[in-house]
Amino acid sequence: MTGQTRLDRRAFFGAVVISAAGGPTVALAQPKVGERKVDPINLPLDKAGVWTLHFRYKPPRIVQLDGFSKDGKREKKIVWYMWYQVYNLPPEGRTAEPVTFLPEFELVTKDLLTNHLDEPQPHIIEQLNKIENPQNHPRLELLSSISIAKRPIPPSLPDAIPLVVTGVAVWTDMAEKAPKTNKFSVYITGLSNALATENLVKTRERLIKRKTLQINFIRPTDDNKPQITDIRPDDATGPAEQWIYRTTSVTKAIGSPEPKLPPPPPM
Repeated sequence: MTGQTRLDRRAFFGAVVISAAGGPTVALAQPKVGERKVDPINLPLDKAGVWTLHFRYKPPRIVQLDGFSKDGKREKKIVWYMWYQVYNLPPEGRTAEPVTFLPEFELVTKDLLTNHLDEPQPHIIEQLNKIENPQNHPRLELLSSISIAKRPIPPSLPDAIPLVVTGVAVWTDMAEKAPKTNKFSVYITGLSNALATENLVKTRERLIKRKTLQINFIRPTDDNKPQITDIRPDDATGPAEQWIYRTTSVTKAIGSPEPKLPPPPPM
């Protein structure tokens, strides 16, 4: 692949490279303070041919940015965002192919029981890019959940420094809907193509499950005095990061008999 140098991948550096796929990739740099990486692991439900991307992230941050109200007027808005990077490195003995990353980020509060989906708003991401990419390097640009899916994630050679693609997930409704949350999880799907199903006999339903990265977080404060680094990974009962199979949809089980209607009342 163009731009990849055959070096021990433990010798990380920040040189920018251009992949054959033409995507915004950069050689994996030494992790900075506060960044955490998550390597793929095999789960019992994994089948042959499953691929899973590597993931690196910073805990969600809280900033005030220029946003828009419901009636379209410009106003200051509290925004939560999560910076991340992905890279495509095959397990030992396997050759990677480019894979399409279709990310879905869902933030679920554990104390308030609210759900919040990623909102890839261009005017918000443009402002976040000035924070996370102050030198405006074109190959360190933050990609939204929509734009990162437009180009496949290029494979990295087993003995080369991995190539990363940088993205950001955004939530703009936390201050309104969950200002006092102290515990929440972020569920990330799209990092793997692994699927599994489970049939429920009693309800005649089929659960569609996808391999998902769950990351648990704790926020000791609330919105009274929000700070950008209020949030940290919750390792209290084990690693904050875990791979799971999570139900993402429910369908009618194939071959299930139609439910019988009760007989009409006697005339």
